[in-house]
Amino acid sequence: MNRAFRGAWVLAAFCILLAGCTAREQMPSGPLDAAALAAQENWELRGRVAVSAQGRSEQAKVRWRQEGPLAAVELSGPWGMGAERLRIAGEDVRLLSDGSWIPMCVEDLSVDELELLCASAPLGSLSFWLRGLPDPNLPYTEPPPVEGTARQFQQAGWMVSVSTLQRSGDLSAPRRLDISGPGATMKVVITDWELSASP
Repeated sequence: MNRAFRGAWVLAAFCILLAGCTAREQMPSGPLDAAALAAQENWELRGRVAVSAQGRSEQAKVRWRQEGPLAAVELSGPWGMGAERLRIAGEDVRLLSDGSWIPMCVEDLSVDELELLCASAPLGSLSFWLRGLPDPNLPYTEPPPVEGTARQFQQAGWMVSVSTLQRSGDLSAPRRLDISGPGATMKVVITDWELSASP
């Protein structure tokens, strides 16, 4: 299995996994600090992600570092491939392979998992979804609040649910997210945020 194929599955798994993690934990008092989180330009999170798609389930540790429009993502764990590095800038998603950044969503890298990911998940929206925010560049709908859920919205054919919050400094940020879309579910557990203090 070459690195491009394995990296494609890792990214596909990550994007699907954002939909699957639900838990009943004590939430901080008050709602998600959406305005303060939206104002964050440079931030970092660490956690775990689990993905189910096409009859397969995978999980990994994730480190996501956002610097303005550019995201640097590291995935490692039971996928059995060590660490994979990804770079996301809008819809431009690249995998580090043999010292070069290989485009992910192109026709000549056609594998089932990659096609699922590139056709279904707006990768440029993940930096918003991880913060519990809809992508401001795409339409979305937000159903009435559901008991036990901090925030829930539907966008680009995916349902994003923030089931648990945690404190990061003086901000209330997501701890667990469930993301579900066409044929895939993703669960994300965020263990650590690095955010700027709110003004």
